Amino acid sequence: MRRTPFLAISLFCLVACDGNPVGDDPANVAGRWVYRASDLTGPEVSCSTSDVVLTLVRAPGSIRVDARFQGSAFTFRIECRQGDRTATLQFTGGTSVVNGEIDDGIVAFDFSSPDFIHTGTVVDGTMSGTVATRLDLRQSALSEVGIVNLIGEWTAVRD
Repeated sequence: MRRTPFLAISLFCLVACDGNPVGDDPANVAGRWVYRASDLTGPEVSCSTSDVVLTLVRAPGSIRVDARFQGSAFTFRIECRQGDRTATLQFTGGTSVVNGEIDDGIVAFDFSSPDFIHTGTVVDGTMSGTVATRLDLRQSALSEVGIVNLIGEWTAVRD
């Protein structure tokens, strides 16, 4: 009984099937990322986020790399500035990453709360693009600003 071909195939499968069924494809966004949104501007105010750790996974039932994903954004803060005054919003519970899609290097996803809507591209372990959000500053030091719509830039680097 000769087992060499079976052993060789088994070893190949162990190496090839390391829990990452898509290999090192740069379009695969599953994994850990460090995210930051900056230059979020709107009427009377500008904001930016602290660094945010994102953990992304392919959505259940998604078998292609160019497909859907979801995940988590861990604890972060948003600092807003109006002239020489600032307000810091703390998101100690983090938020969910939802509605994630990637197709041919074009990426889109949302944060569930606060509602951030992202579009952009993925190139060599970096995602970046445009983000839009609506923040409620009524309970902050900038309460007179109220609810504000902001548009800015975001980047995320694979960690």
